[in-house]
Amino acid sequence: MGNNEEPKLETIPPDPRHYNQNVTQWCFSSFVDYHKCIRLLGKKNPGCEQFAKIYKAICPNSWISRWEEQIDVGTFPVDLPP
Repeated sequence: MGNNEEPKLETIPPDPRHYNQNVTQWCFSSFVDYHKCIRLLGKKNPGCEQFAKIYKAICPNSWISRWEEQIDVGTFPVDLPP
């Protein structure tokens, strides 16, 4: 990005599975979907970035940190692919 360019701001699209409800489940499922995606398709896959964009936009940072720590120590409540 050059000095004169504005950063591109985007809003995440609505998810019909989580319409009219607390976004906590949307946050958690997007975090899990992202980690499943990168394990199956690799970190460089552009499709996985959509899940990352969603969970980074709606999940509190403290939750993300805690979940990442749980993944590291093997106590995360969802089985993720190796």
